[in-house]
Amino acid sequence: MFRVILIIILFFTTTLSCFSQQIHYYSDNFYGGVTGGGYNPTFSQNTGTILLNIPSGSIIRKAFLFYSATKWSNQPNFPGELPLLINGTTVFLDTSYSLQNKFIESEGIPNSDADYVTLVKDISDLNSIQNQSVINIAPPHQIGFPVYWEYYILILYQNNTMQETALDIFINDQDCKAIINYTITPSNEIDLSKDVALALNTGAICDTVGDGSFVFVNSFPIGLIGGNEFNSPPVFCSSPSGNFYYENNVLHGLTDDTSDSLMIGSDVIANIKDYIVNAPIEVKFEYQSTQGPRTNVINQLFLTYTSPCDTFSTTLTPDTTICYGETLQLQATGGVSSGSNTGYEWTAISDSAAIDDLSCTDCPNPVFSGDKSQVYTVRIWNSDSCSVVKPVRIGVSQPEEIKTEMLRSICSFSTGKITVLDLPDKAVQLGAVTPNGDTISPSLEDVFSELAAGDYSVFYIDEFGCSVDTLITVEPIINTVAQFNAYPKKGTAPIQINLTNQSQNATDYSWWLNNEYQGNSFSGFYTDTSGVYEIELIAWRNDSICADTTSFTVIVFDSLVVTLPNVFTPNNDGVNDYFNIETNLPVAYELSILNRWGNVLFENKGKLTKGTHNLWNGKNKSGEPVTDGTYFYMISFLLDEDDVNCEVTDCEVRKNGFVQVFGK
Repeated sequence: MFRVILIIILFFTTTLSCFSQQIHYYSDNFYGGVTGGGYNPTFSQNTGTILLNIPSGSIIRKAFLFYSATKWSNQPNFPGELPLLINGTTVFLDTSYSLQNKFIESEGIPNSDADYVTLVKDISDLNSIQNQSVINIAPPHQIGFPVYWEYYILILYQNNTMQETALDIFINDQDCKAIINYTITPSNEIDLSKDVALALNTGAICDTVGDGSFVFVNSFPIGLIGGNEFNSPPVFCSSPSGNFYYENNVLHGLTDDTSDSLMIGSDVIANIKDYIVNAPIEVKFEYQSTQGPRTNVINQLFLTYTSPCDTFSTTLTPDTTICYGETLQLQATGGVSSGSNTGYEWTAISDSAAIDDLSCTDCPNPVFSGDKSQVYTVRIWNSDSCSVVKPVRIGVSQPEEIKTEMLRSICSFSTGKITVLDLPDKAVQLGAVTPNGDTISPSLEDVFSELAAGDYSVFYIDEFGCSVDTLITVEPIINTVAQFNAYPKKGTAPIQINLTNQSQNATDYSWWLNNEYQGNSFSGFYTDTSGVYEIELIAWRNDSICADTTSFTVIVFDSLVVTLPNVFTPNNDGVNDYFNIETNLPVAYELSILNRWGNVLFENKGKLTKGTHNLWNGKNKSGEPVTDGTYFYMISFLLDEDDVNCEVTDCEVRKNGFVQVFGK
């Protein structure tokens, strides 16, 4: 009846389907076995137990902890570091281990969308799991919604007395939809005469009544899955995880999982060899209901089988963290080139664009030059049909700029203080470089005290040896007052400017005149040249960093200088024929010539430029030459305010005098 129901359901398959998409994270082929199991506390913080199978005489070849991080729609960021206890040993969880395969875990549930990322941590060297088939997990204690859940531990155990076992790990990389398809291409040929195990780690598949998912392998329906995980406490929607082990060509179920060819309820492992003709393998998950919200998540798929491929040795650069701005030479070995296959194929799985951060993708030793943490996989080929996939995590540490508070220092004393705020937890050393180039340590925790005024480079070094410098200026409290008096403050050339130093709380001085140093004592200067004179005084007490500065501008103007004749001879001999004047400034003028009885004989006015000008040729208003004799002149000059300061120099100047005329 169950199979009949599955066949009928096929006719009502919705067209809401996802394209095949998943991350091929890891594969291996070795002598030994594989065991895995999950614990899904969901919203609880209860301790759970995972029952595995590790035969005596075996050693851990590889152990992975898979877990999920959740960012709810009202959270700005994914959570920070949290402690998980595995058999009593603390393992810290944080998103630095994330594959950044963000996907939405629900569809159609208002205000409940959550971004998921898969986090993978290599725990092969964790002492508390060595030779242990019982794994106790205590999740982190959190306030409000827990953000880490759905833990799964997969262990590859080496045992040279056993048959070969091949394994491929695939990680979900697509949002929840009514239909989700996966195309699984194993790294090695599959021996279909032996068991082929498909095990799942799921999330939020709450039951098989209305929330379950039908599973298909190469279009064969193999069951309806959903319900609470056996290993988890009785909490809401813990969702099933496949508990199994595979060794010597045979699949074995653990806890409530069975090794038959079907998946039912919380039993999410199956021997799928009878559904396979050749690779790739198509796996489809179809939501039980075609209506309403969906919360089904497939976190990981594990394919375990026996392969006719030979085992072969490979090496790969271990997970490494470098400092921002550095490069890393990666190195893989064991690949064998064949035809167009170079033996190596690199893939960026955190961010597909990050493949451009590798100098090559088909070589054994690319150079990484990215500026963000990434996870890559390299497929290492032994032949055209036999390979392994190994991941490498490259962390890029970029320490944050330090936030500080500063207390100013009284000049000539060391009373300043720098307090570092919120020093990152990963900081292992805190220090500062003084203005003199000396390196100092905090006088108290995160506090540098007794600091003189000046620039300090505060730094910390993180656990990876990376550092960041932040320039902090300890500002001085200056009680020195630079002050001087200039007298006069303006005038016309030539002029003597006198200076009086009136500074307070100062012992040393530096005088400057138009940016030229005048020494530490300067009483004034004389000039016969007009212009702008910038006077600056820098005063300090003992330490020049505590200086105060003041300045003043003195403007010196030109005075009007006019040369007037007392005799001229208008006889047309080309020598001294005119009453001419010479002026050193441009002026407007008015001229009157009078005889001895006070009669005006000649008048003239206009504008003159700087220089010599002929103002009278010795003739009267009628154009007739005047008789020889003495004549009285009156002349006024009006200066342009652009040339002189009328507050300092009279802008209107009058001159009276006599001139002798000899025309014959």
